[in-house]
Amino acid sequence: MAVLLALCASTLFGVADFLGGSSARRIHPTITAFASQVAGLVVLFAVALLGGGALIGGDLALGAAAGAIGAVALWLFYRGLALGAMSVVAPLSAITSAVVPILVGVVLGESPEVSQWVGIVIALPAVVLIAREGTSEPAEVATEPVEERATPSSNRLGVAAGLLAGAGFGTFVVLVTRTSSESGLWPLVSSRAVASTLTVLAVLAAGLFTKVSPGRGLSLALAAGILDASSNVLLLEAGRRGLLVLVGVIGSLYPASTVVLARVVLGERLQRHQVIGLGLAVVAIVLVAV
Repeated sequence: MAVLLALCASTLFGVADFLGGSSARRIHPTITAFASQVAGLVVLFAVALLGGGALIGGDLALGAAAGAIGAVALWLFYRGLALGAMSVVAPLSAITSAVVPILVGVVLGESPEVSQWVGIVIALPAVVLIAREGTSEPAEVATEPVEERATPSSNRLGVAAGLLAGAGFGTFVVLVTRTSSESGLWPLVSSRAVASTLTVLAVLAAGLFTKVSPGRGLSLALAAGILDASSNVLLLEAGRRGLLVLVGVIGSLYPASTVVLARVVLGERLQRHQVIGLGLAVVAIVLVAV
């Protein structure tokens, strides 16, 4: 059941990622982040009220820490993409986000079956292959202004930012799944409240509130926030029911649904390595689920 919940969480997060990216093409990315965070907070608060659960200080603190770390990790991820090559930064972030829960799970004494370990080993390169973008065409690179091209120094900073972002994403998973079942969904509410506060401050600092207006871009951002919150709920339940090692690696496969949607909806061509990655992901899921 835990693996199935983690797989559903991964799928929903990938869809949310796709919708968020589509929104950011229409409106300012900071507004997209703001709208999605607030929408997710409203949904989580309502569901937490209906589901009950105790307001346990330690669990709320873990959730708040996860929210702060997740928000900073997201900023680092986008910063890494701006500084370095996307084909390097994105896969590094993805695999690091999977490795952190695996390492923590091992330290905690978790012992998956041999077949599940094989699935984990296969899943790691699958994540990298799926998340890796195709290389740019030479003509496109040549037409870029010199000051916008990545330098060795900026590439190193991009790699560092990507690794830290992945570690942050993985830490988010570890923290929220360490909360007790008695607290219900309230740790996620505290997590989203902190993240929402940070995005509100970012919008205020950038003077973007006047640019928040109804439209397709905003609707996509709201939908992304709702799906992202739903994926967090599923991931939380998966972590409470199963091994962190397995939940973390399955949850990290979210780029699969993103690239599939990009192919189906936008007609984007899947690179050969992405197709191979998708195939490996299927094999990994089957082995982990056994």
